[in-house]
Amino acid sequence: MLPKRTFFVFALSLIIAFLSFSVAAVGQSWSGVLAPSRAADWQDYAGIPGYSSKGALPSDNWTQSGSTISACGSNGSPVTAESCGIADALAKANGKSKYVLLGPGTFYLSDGLCLHGYNNVEVRGSGTAGSNLTKLVFSGAATCQGGNGSALIGFQGADTTYPAANLAAVCTATDGFSQGSSSLTIGSGCNQSITAGATAVILDQCDTGYSGSPCSGSAKDNGNYFVCGDKYDPSGTGCSENGPDSGLARPERFQAEWHIVSSCNPSCGKGGASTLTLAEPILHPNYSSGQTPQVYLVQLSQYLGVRNMVIDGGATNSTSGISFYNTAYPWVKNVAILNPYSIGVYLTQDVHGDVESTYCYNAGQNSTASDPSCYNHTGAFHVIANNICQQVRVCTIGNGTEIGSVIGYNFGVDAYTGDSFMFGNLEDCHSDGCDFNLYESNVMYQAVQDQVHGTHLSQTWHRNFFTGWESCSNGQCGTDPSIFNSSAADVLSYNRYGNWTANVLGTPGIHTIYQDLAGPSAFVNNTIWLIGSANGGVSPAIAGDPIVGATTMRWGNYDVANNAVLECTAAKTPISACTADERAEAAPVYQGLASPSTSFPPSYYYSSRPSWYSSSTPFPAIGPDVSNGNVGLVAGTLNASGHQSGNAAIVGASYAGDTVNTAWAGHVNAIPAMNCYLSVMKGLPDGTGSALTFDASACYGSGSTSVPAAAPAAPTGATSVVVH
Repeated sequence: MLPKRTFFVFALSLIIAFLSFSVAAVGQSWSGVLAPSRAADWQDYAGIPGYSSKGALPSDNWTQSGSTISACGSNGSPVTAESCGIADALAKANGKSKYVLLGPGTFYLSDGLCLHGYNNVEVRGSGTAGSNLTKLVFSGAATCQGGNGSALIGFQGADTTYPAANLAAVCTATDGFSQGSSSLTIGSGCNQSITAGATAVILDQCDTGYSGSPCSGSAKDNGNYFVCGDKYDPSGTGCSENGPDSGLARPERFQAEWHIVSSCNPSCGKGGASTLTLAEPILHPNYSSGQTPQVYLVQLSQYLGVRNMVIDGGATNSTSGISFYNTAYPWVKNVAILNPYSIGVYLTQDVHGDVESTYCYNAGQNSTASDPSCYNHTGAFHVIANNICQQVRVCTIGNGTEIGSVIGYNFGVDAYTGDSFMFGNLEDCHSDGCDFNLYESNVMYQAVQDQVHGTHLSQTWHRNFFTGWESCSNGQCGTDPSIFNSSAADVLSYNRYGNWTANVLGTPGIHTIYQDLAGPSAFVNNTIWLIGSANGGVSPAIAGDPIVGATTMRWGNYDVANNAVLECTAAKTPISACTADERAEAAPVYQGLASPSTSFPPSYYYSSRPSWYSSSTPFPAIGPDVSNGNVGLVAGTLNASGHQSGNAAIVGASYAGDTVNTAWAGHVNAIPAMNCYLSVMKGLPDGTGSALTFDASACYGSGSTSVPAAAPAAPTGATSVVVH
């Protein structure tokens, strides 16, 4: 028997250990549903702290800098942003927590803006986003993103550190890299000074099967939490179709977390060993000294935004409409982005970004660029919410290392490709190192967790509505107008340890099969789920992965194949539709809860309605506990030219004589973005047609909310400012 004092010390140590392990779970709305090792503290850390969860922005209380800039140029005779006065006005406002106001009318610009080293400044149009107010029509772009791309409007940190090209010195991470830790000890040699609140520390480690510096080894599947980007080899190594994505992380080090440094001990000086206090806790549970964790530093620009305007990039070949590179707390709000050549909004190596209440039309459809998308993001702790994507292959995609972000309440319509293949218009990620993100209350055709560039781990999907089908009546299905690749959720090989809760999946009359488990092909028709599915369409063919099914939690989801909500604890239990235990309780590591709650919170991120969320829309809008929903199915013959049959729309509406009838057992209401598109913008359910007029105030109200009165201060220390 232990002496009383020894027992007390022993017990106290256990309590401290427990508290440190469970720090990410304290006060989280998902507590009791998700296992803490598999989820993130999105409520406290995603988006711009103190703002995003309310639907607010730091610039809500900013004042105007200088005079309003008048519209300039003309169709056929565009002018430069400098001659129009925009560049000079932004330079004068830099660092002052002010906005530069562009007046009503159309600005015809022959070049773009790339603003280097700016802080605390916003470019703002008049009104809230109506196309009859401020519109920018570009015929040229500016080189931005550290020289790795171009933009119509771009903000770039003065530090151009980029893993593929000019990475600064690295140092070792010696302690504090356990999940939930906010205290990271690093060795000497990072070779940069740290500015508390403005420096990002990037913690990475070698992929599974690798170690050392540089990493060496092979991507051998460990049978559980497999971090991999290498090309699949049937001999037993690799995982991906094309091998690692290029340029977005260090070789074999795609598990990389971006964190803001809050303080340093003993100091934030240059080059010395130090213990860093991080503004956000470490998310991954698998950092290990055996995989050589290291850090490098990036100096970030801060508090930069674009607001209240229409941007048209149809006459350019710009990489992106709006881009942010090496920044913290960037935002885009109430903006219509029309015809961007490749990407609508590009967040590249950014932290705590906020893209809210925007409309993106025809992104990348006429380009040869890879991965055309409306919202493309890498970094950490972003919020991309309440946006509309029309006529774009992929609405949102993580295209590199990405952690702790929230992709929610977005509406995507018409994700055609014209090649007989329905592209998943919500693709969680496109490379390994994209983990612990939340996808919540999105309404789109299909969710895809691909295997193109590697593994995606511990992703959470909550209260989404994925129909799994897109009408071919728009003429964009290519030569084969059959129903193809018509699954609602593609969770392909090596996408492990995910959480799927309270989602609504499939389309009545289309989906008759519940799931395909680790089958021979990734493209099986009429299924709700592809779980661990292989890919026989590439060379070499990627094998099925039964570990995906064993580690993926599926709980409280309604699907049309069963017309039931499944909370399966075993085959035939608690209802006959169950094929197996879907709690992930028996996962090799990081198990799901043995008794997850069947009561789901409205949101894993928002504690209450954000300002853009209409009081007339139920909160939550989607889920098994929602009844009398207003979203139904357009009646009629599928794929009939000129008709909307089989598409989701609001009950009671009529299209070409086809009425919208109740469906999905009443579990779906139109989220604000869907209602905006269908009811205010008068868009068609299949997404065809020209660009529509988007006015955020007409859809979401003024968006006014209570925010802190004090504007955030610009980072201390001089920064160079360059305008192109």
